[in-house]
Amino acid sequence: MIIKTLTAEKYTLKLRKPFSYHTLTLKHLPYALVRVTTDIGIVGIGEAALAWDVTGETQAGALAATKLIELIITGSRLLELEDVRKLMTNINEYLAGNTGLKAAIESALLDVLGQTKRKPIFALLGGKKRPFVRLQKTFSFEEMSDGLDSAIQEAQKQGVNIFKFKVGGDTSAEIDILRATRKMFPSIDIVLDANQAWDSPASALKFLKVLGSVKIKWFEQPLRAQDYDGLATLRSKTNVSIIADESCHNLWQLKILHEKNALDLVNIKLSKCGGLLEAQRMIGYCHKHGIKYMLGDMIQSDVGTAYNLHAACLGDFVSYDLTLPSRLRSPGVSGLSWNGYTVEVPAKPGLGVTYRRA
Repeated sequence: MIIKTLTAEKYTLKLRKPFSYHTLTLKHLPYALVRVTTDIGIVGIGEAALAWDVTGETQAGALAATKLIELIITGSRLLELEDVRKLMTNINEYLAGNTGLKAAIESALLDVLGQTKRKPIFALLGGKKRPFVRLQKTFSFEEMSDGLDSAIQEAQKQGVNIFKFKVGGDTSAEIDILRATRKMFPSIDIVLDANQAWDSPASALKFLKVLGSVKIKWFEQPLRAQDYDGLATLRSKTNVSIIADESCHNLWQLKILHEKNALDLVNIKLSKCGGLLEAQRMIGYCHKHGIKYMLGDMIQSDVGTAYNLHAACLGDFVSYDLTLPSRLRSPGVSGLSWNGYTVEVPAKPGLGVTYRRA
């Protein structure tokens, strides 16, 4: 089987409501949908989640970069997992960065291979089947005041116990909300995600001190992405677990953060690391060094969520911060089975979902 074409098209997702955090307010998501077509007619797909504030990617850039990558992979053999590894190595040597796009290309390649071998993607990589994944509940800035209590109660009824709050905006109001939430819901796990909101360990510590007795399970990316030393200092001065997100894209950065004692956990995202192959290497390192890890995304349709669910079968994640389909206006994707905050892991050959152009 030979790769005949690699293409990318505009794949703009529309949010039902704005989603705000420290660096951005999102109203729509200008992504790309990648397709790999083979000489025997099998087609694989992948969603390029282009987080310009995290990976520096844009829709126009991804479409242009796909044309460059097409030149080096068309005509290549695609029969075994080793072929995918080789192709992704060639792509990484040819083009730096562009990890959201690379994850989508890897998804499409593995989708083709899985369809050919009649295996789901996670099985190709030696993963263990999970019947389902239950997500955590994440609140954007807008969602932290309007109907917060009822949203928590509804999620609890569906088995959710981890609740993430975006912080670093109006911190005084956030502290009041968190105190009231902890008082009303003493048993839930509260986690905070600052998305790089604080510029020094001292300012982050001040926030935690004012927060006082509100028990926090972990504090995600409180400082600027490049401030590894600051994260290490903060971690040494608080009992709250520190989780790296924007600071940690790949295995190389994970090793540096660990060597600096700068994290307790890491948020693994396929769009940051470039796909399942690198994520699997990161998971292996975490197991070896006793680092806990969660699975996150960039707000994605069921195309990207399906790929994340295959990642869920490759390790023991402490939490799943993935996208509920209710956040998006329907992009025409079918294949995943949702029940509130629970989603079945696709077991069909390949990626397990299909996309129909609107």
